[in-house]
Amino acid sequence: MTAETAALTTDTTTGPASDRAAASDIFAVTTQVLDDDIASLLAGEADPTGPGMGRHLTFDRILRRCGQAWMRFLLEPGPEVFAEQVIAPHLTVDYHHEIGTGPLRVTVEVTRIGSSSFGLRLVVSQRDIRCATVQVVLVRYDYDATCSRPLDEVQRAFLVGRLAADD
Repeated sequence: MTAETAALTTDTTTGPASDRAAASDIFAVTTQVLDDDIASLLAGEADPTGPGMGRHLTFDRILRRCGQAWMRFLLEPGPEVFAEQVIAPHLTVDYHHEIGTGPLRVTVEVTRIGSSSFGLRLVVSQRDIRCATVQVVLVRYDYDATCSRPLDEVQRAFLVGRLAADD
């Protein structure tokens, strides 16, 4: 486990379906927090060409943090539940505010569940400011057969229990 991985924590909020309209309007949200202990690591990943010369993270570093967040999300029910490979055939990013070095918060929400795929929305914030929204589609994939595989009952139950409230 690296210092970077050790600094990731999971904060999951759950409640009965009637509580879906909580302050965050999200039911069963998983939040990954990159805490202050790794701010110095992030400083080494700053974009030297960005405004302020070196105080901003590059897009690939931001997406890497999102990838770490969704992988930790998929490990929540236990490593065996999503042991098969998943692929990400679609990913979009909307940037809303600059992202500097320092702690990031990545909130993971399930937005859609299909037969073999599911959608996640990752909201990247820093200092309580929404900085980016990432939409990703993940597909359960069988590399031997080179095709998608249906989500099983355990995977589906985990994802259904974490569906975001209607937008």
